[in-house]
Amino acid sequence: MCGRFSLTANNDELNQRFGTSVLQNLVPRWNIAPSQSSLILRPRGLELVAEMAEFGRPSGPQNKRLINARAETVHEKPTFKDRFISTRCLVVASGWFEWSGPRKPWHIQLLDGRVMAMAGLYFTDTKGKAAQFVVLTTPADGSLHKLHHRCPLVLPATNWSTWLNGSAAQAANCLVPASASYFNAYRVSPDVGNIKNDNASLVAPFNEDAAAESPSGQADLFG
Repeated sequence: MCGRFSLTANNDELNQRFGTSVLQNLVPRWNIAPSQSSLILRPRGLELVAEMAEFGRPSGPQNKRLINARAETVHEKPTFKDRFISTRCLVVASGWFEWSGPRKPWHIQLLDGRVMAMAGLYFTDTKGKAAQFVVLTTPADGSLHKLHHRCPLVLPATNWSTWLNGSAAQAANCLVPASASYFNAYRVSPDVGNIKNDNASLVAPFNEDAAAESPSGQADLFG
């Protein structure tokens, strides 16, 4: 699944990667969590526009936030099927986090470290502006399955236009799990478990043995 991700690319990197003008005053984010805002790209006519939207869609009597949509059923679930037809988007990310066990988070990124595009659906408010988004997930491939049985649907650049502008039938052809061979996964600090933490150390490789020997013991504070 995808419940936390990072986005540290600057505007120039995003503009070059996606061929659009990102005008938002972005700051690096290393620990984006549900209910927080992040950047999405969506079509507007022939243009690709960048907007900020909240991660997750409040739903139900308790407003529990839905953050993911399963690729296998997105076309039939009442909450998502209309959005799958008409309001697909790209959720840009530098990487995402998975937990292989209690206090054992991993950061997963593309092998070349470039910003990626996760398949998303966006929801509009009463004024017609993009307000929330969810990330599609698929079964995890290969070694990624050892971390979690689900992972975000990361789209290759060749599928971006189809996902954004194609028909629902064409978009369905994009619902293919990305190969684990495209990614690098490595252990990171348990500090990422606390959403109040948001700094570059959260995506640095984590040496569990060294942390255990540290007098501060900070690695054990958050799960």
